[in-house]
Amino acid sequence: MSFLSPFFRNPITDLTGPIMSAQTGVRCADFEMKLMNCYEAYGYPKGMELCQAYYDDFKECCTRDKQMSRVQAIQNERERQAKPEYEKPPAMHAF
Repeated sequence: MSFLSPFFRNPITDLTGPIMSAQTGVRCADFEMKLMNCYEAYGYPKGMELCQAYYDDFKECCTRDKQMSRVQAIQNERERQAKPEYEKPPAMHAF
């Protein structure tokens, strides 16, 4: 994970700075804040190993990989267990 900071500050960089963070959203702002506080407490190099749990939570919040894989597994199981209740409709050219 790399942190981007501008080489020089001006009003344009101040306006476009929040685009690179999750603080503008409601969902992941707390996870990002906990991660940044941990990095601030331990420093970035040592924080990479000590703050791994916060980083994993923040990454999951942003990408939702585990959530989407659970949804896919539930849908696959639902399709596997589904029993046809109705017979299939006739083909379009049968009328």
